[in-house]
Amino acid sequence: MNWWPWASSEASPTHGSVHWRVTLNATMSSFPETNSRCLRVLMVHNRYLVKGGEDTSFEAEVELLRQGGHEVECYVRSNEEISQRGRFRTAIDTFSSSQSRREVGSILRANRFDVMHVQNFFPLISTSIYRAARDCGVAVVQHLRNYRSLCAGGLLMRNGQNCELCLGETVGWGAIRHRCYRGSAMGSAVVVGMNAWHRIQRTFVNGTDRFLVPSELVGRKFKEGGFPADRIVVKPDVVPDLSAHRAGDKVPRAIFVGRLSAEKGVRSLVEAWVREQLKTPLTILGSGPLEGELRSRAARNPAISFLGQLPLKEACQAMAESELLLLPTECHETFGRTVLEAYAGATPVISSRGTAPGDLVVEGETGYLVNPGDIAGLAACVRRFFSLSREERHQMGRVAHAHYLTHFGREHNLELLTGVYRDAIEANAGRHARGKQHCTKQ
Repeated sequence: MNWWPWASSEASPTHGSVHWRVTLNATMSSFPETNSRCLRVLMVHNRYLVKGGEDTSFEAEVELLRQGGHEVECYVRSNEEISQRGRFRTAIDTFSSSQSRREVGSILRANRFDVMHVQNFFPLISTSIYRAARDCGVAVVQHLRNYRSLCAGGLLMRNGQNCELCLGETVGWGAIRHRCYRGSAMGSAVVVGMNAWHRIQRTFVNGTDRFLVPSELVGRKFKEGGFPADRIVVKPDVVPDLSAHRAGDKVPRAIFVGRLSAEKGVRSLVEAWVREQLKTPLTILGSGPLEGELRSRAARNPAISFLGQLPLKEACQAMAESELLLLPTECHETFGRTVLEAYAGATPVISSRGTAPGDLVVEGETGYLVNPGDIAGLAACVRRFFSLSREERHQMGRVAHAHYLTHFGREHNLELLTGVYRDAIEANAGRHARGKQHCTKQ
């Protein structure tokens, strides 16, 4: 087994860093102008080896800004590089990447940017690019879509349970002891060291103007972890309107869409159907480590069926055709993207109280809430929903869709994002005189 978890024999050959310019004239915008002046944004992102939600969110925000008439350039590096760079060099880059700082600095000097928006800097880009932005007088917005800067594992979870052992600690010794980063003591030590270094150096305090978080829960955790509360702003991720997927006649069934793992609450979900012998059809979409166990347990109730992993478009179609989405998460998820995808398809949701997905549910209007792990309570909520008339259930779906359009639609999201950019620009101007920070082309 490779002791350095970033290295992978399955990784593709290195592609190196990628820098491209993406512009769109404001007259081509599909949204009303949010301000008289379009913004120039440098978007920075470290892609994952296997494309995930953060990569999708990065692409969605680039597209959102382009459609809003703003000019975007992207600096991207990929974890595909890691297999060629070697473990020692990757560890050094985690703390400070001279390559990224040099390349980002060159881009910033060549153009006058308003803001640098950092999506993910781990592990190849590093926070060294903050200095490049400061040297050029450019405002910095850092997105916090996972808990990596607080927790070596990135999830605030251990062994399938919520864990805050290292939250707020300068050095997270517990993460090394428990091998929280991909089961590697060495890899965990590097991430713990990186976080300790940033805390001691006050990297995030000195290097950024605003932090974007996808939910109130994530904002609370980062505040508890010592991040400056006055700079943290909640902005939901971009989720497209799926009105085209909405079915004219919904199927009277409940559906679960997600990874089949303990933290998603899917074990409690199946148990609710088995113990309470619910008759409502339950369709489970997804795959994961608990699939075998769940299929075996579900055999005791013929109302449960499994469809496996489906492409996003087909999964959204299945949600839109269903009368109810179940998302009984039992962990500190950073966002409830699936909830909004359900709302976009006019499907109400039952989720867990005190979680990011649950925070998106308006009790009794767009769905219902249940305590995490409460099997009997979950079954009661399902019965409550399906005791409503068909028209009442569909009306709740229409309310959910209207709620999505009002609070999470693309125009509203663009307005939030550009508002944060302008606040960051103002904060940066207040902290540093533009004349002293001006970068000349080299």
